[in-house]
Amino acid sequence: MLEHFVKEITQWVSHYGYWGIFVLMLFENVGAPLPTEIGFIVGQAMVSTGKSSYGDIFIVILAGKTIGSIISYFLGRFFADKIKFLKESSGLKRSQKTFHGWMKKYGSFAVFISRLIGYVRPWSSYLAGIGEIKLVPFLLYNIAGSALIIVLTLIVLGGAVEIWRAYPLLRPLAVILFCIFFFGFWIGLWIYNKLKAQNVKRKTITQNQRTK
Repeated sequence: MLEHFVKEITQWVSHYGYWGIFVLMLFENVGAPLPTEIGFIVGQAMVSTGKSSYGDIFIVILAGKTIGSIISYFLGRFFADKIKFLKESSGLKRSQKTFHGWMKKYGSFAVFISRLIGYVRPWSSYLAGIGEIKLVPFLLYNIAGSALIIVLTLIVLGGAVEIWRAYPLLRPLAVILFCIFFFGFWIGLWIYNKLKAQNVKRKTITQNQRTK
C-alpha cells in the first residue's frame, strides 16, 4: 500500500516537473504527511538529464516551502487557542514543547533551528504562528533555514548520484549516505529511545533489588 502510494506520488511529481515539486513542497509545509524526498529525487533526475539546473530546482523547492510555511504560520496564529485541546501525544503538541524550549533560549532564531530538525520542521511554521513570532523575523529565519537544508540535501543527493554512476563498487556507500541524510535523525531517535528505555529498565531493576 505504502509502496504504491510512493510510486503514484513519484509519477505525479515527475509528470508535472517544476509544478509537481512546488506543490509537493507546499503541502508538506502545510503539514501533509508527504515524502518530500521525492521532490529532491525528481529534481536531481531533471538536473542529471539536462532538463534543469540546481539553481532552478533550488528556487522551486524554496518557493514551495516558503509559501507553504506562510500559510501554516497564519493558520497557527488563527488556531493558537485550539492547540490547548490537542492530546499530549500528538505530533504538534510534542513539537510545541520542543519549540517552546528553543523559543525561551533563542527567541525568533528558534525558527531557523526548527527548519533543520526533521520531526519539528513540518510543524515549525504553525508553532511560529502560535508563538506569535513577528512576521518579518519569521520569514527571514524560515527562508534562511530552508535554504540551508535544501543546499545540503542537493549536495548530498548529488554526491550520492555521482558515486552511484562513477563507482559501481561504492554504490552501497551511496545508498548509505542517502539514507543517513534523509532518515538519520529518525534512526538516531529510535536508537536513543531504545537506549533510554533500557537504561530506565536497568535503573528500575536496580532499585527493586535494593528495596528487597
